[in-house]
Amino acid sequence: MTLTLVYAAVFTAALVAVEAIMRGYFKTSERHRAVNHRLSLLELSDDHRKTYSDMLKERGVAGSWRQTPMMQRLLRFYAQSGIKFDARRFALFAIAGALLTWLVIQFLVPSTLFRVPVFLLICLLAPALVVWRARARRMKKFELKLPEALDVANRSLAAGHPLPAAIALVAREMPDPIGTEFGLLSDELTYGVTLDDALVNLADRVGVEDLNLLAISLSVQAGTGGNLVEILQNLSKTLRGRTMLKAKVRAISSEGRITAIFMSVYPFLLYAMIKALSPTYFDPLWDSGYGTAVVSVLLVVMAIGNVILYKMVNFEY
Repeated sequence: MTLTLVYAAVFTAALVAVEAIMRGYFKTSERHRAVNHRLSLLELSDDHRKTYSDMLKERGVAGSWRQTPMMQRLLRFYAQSGIKFDARRFALFAIAGALLTWLVIQFLVPSTLFRVPVFLLICLLAPALVVWRARARRMKKFELKLPEALDVANRSLAAGHPLPAAIALVAREMPDPIGTEFGLLSDELTYGVTLDDALVNLADRVGVEDLNLLAISLSVQAGTGGNLVEILQNLSKTLRGRTMLKAKVRAISSEGRITAIFMSVYPFLLYAMIKALSPTYFDPLWDSGYGTAVVSVLLVVMAIGNVILYKMVNFEY
């Protein structure tokens, strides 16, 4: 049975590798054809409303997602990751990941009582971790490009264009994720959504705190008047200053963060190394009958220590 699982895992891993290589190739080719994902979809269809609806569906934010309180946070978290749901790819990665996880668990966890709970826990946490990492990378990229997008809008406004035209220019000229998100913002304004509601939707889809400053600035300017170009220039300078401050804080705390990561992973790596070099080393612990209790207590202590450790190396700024 184990040999069959090994063959199945190797076959599935090969399929995943080929799919990843092909996807990377076509993604690179697509990057040369269009600035962002929205423009590439508009090249295939002239129906802007259908393109807008399709983009919301693939991001998981179409329909009545705001009227479902239980799923609101999860759907918003998923939408902010920018992942486009593909059922076939999801099934392929799920099968490959489940097979590889089960093989690793069979090797590292000798206790049959622990195998199924650990397997289920990993299967639940792995997708959440993937979405969380994709969300963090996308938000970081958006934060870095947002001041540049405001500069593009500023130049359009200084040339005499209205605000919707300036937003549409950002959607055409900027790469993802800025281009696609401002394209959705432009579409919402075109289809009759008010500026305040469209900016709130943008902030919900992206999750970047700096967008709240943009929404407040545009809302106040629309209500009280003022020089919009000067407001956006000052906002761009403020966002660049915040980005520089974040970079300095991360540089100062980098040693502590690396230490926290190493201390979190080290016990599991040490256990895997000892298990690979001497498979029977931990057998007395499991045979004694106290292995489950000892491991459970150690995992709880490690979890508490990790929470304290990460609180010490992550700063509010």
